[in-house]
Amino acid sequence: MIISDAISGTPVLSASTKSININPGTTQINNASLQPIQYNVLGLGYNIDASPNGLLPFGDFEACYSFMVNQGDAVVKLVEECTELVIEPFGPPQLTMPFDQSVIETKNPQLSWLPPLPANLYTNLKYDLELVEVLPNQSQEDAIQQNMPLFQQTSISGTTILYPLNAPALELNKQYAWRIIAKTNEVYIGRSETWIFSIKEFQNADSLIINQIPYSELKREDQTSYAIFSNDLKFDYLNEYEDSSWNIAVYDLTTSERNIIALNMDSIPLKPGQNLISYNIKDVPGFVDKHLYLLEVINSRRESWRLRFEYRKPQE
Repeated sequence: MIISDAISGTPVLSASTKSININPGTTQINNASLQPIQYNVLGLGYNIDASPNGLLPFGDFEACYSFMVNQGDAVVKLVEECTELVIEPFGPPQLTMPFDQSVIETKNPQLSWLPPLPANLYTNLKYDLELVEVLPNQSQEDAIQQNMPLFQQTSISGTTILYPLNAPALELNKQYAWRIIAKTNEVYIGRSETWIFSIKEFQNADSLIINQIPYSELKREDQTSYAIFSNDLKFDYLNEYEDSSWNIAVYDLTTSERNIIALNMDSIPLKPGQNLISYNIKDVPGFVDKHLYLLEVINSRRESWRLRFEYRKPQE
């Protein structure tokens, strides 16, 4: 067997079995009858474990399987069959900041993301970043596909980049869409979701304390909404399965440790259907001004309902 890069045709990996005897009639061949199998890494720049339990690299390949026969001193190919082999990453790159639908203060934001999984199987991992303006009545997906990039950076070696001062200035009250494309050895391996953010001038934090702040809806799994909270967490949770107790936690997404802040919700009844919750966090330790958090509720069916929010410390 030879596995080759589907685009360049460069051999990447080969394998050969021991010699076997095939008698006239029907012969069933299984893995045990072919052992030992010798694997050889042929492609430079590929991080491949050539052991029998190793993993193939990610990318588009062509795998060709051949039967060879000994004829005297020569080895002759009897038959060969090739098939396309697409190895996708376990998880594409994931955007982390700024959060989807977030409103930020700076015109030079730090854009960050997580590498595709498992990151240790890639060599020469690089990223391309695309950022576009979202026009009125456009979705973020349409904007990233149709609009000319406002800012584009290729071959980024890390997982964070500060929007450059010499790049086109981001403007207040406009929305911007961005995404990350991951490559290994210049071979495409995955694309992140497209997120959007906007830039506005925040009012003082004490203006967030008023009761007009709406309840923010928790959404199932990765359909995460975004909010800004101050004294109180105000969220809307749909209890579909009539659970009677809370399984809730808050994670600090700004720090790499992602510290957990436990909320004591035992005194707040969980009723079937819609629950509009206002929970005072003024005296709860762990909340830091302008940090980003993830509020998560796990129901009895192990489904995750989530809300991302920014905490704004009230002015004294």
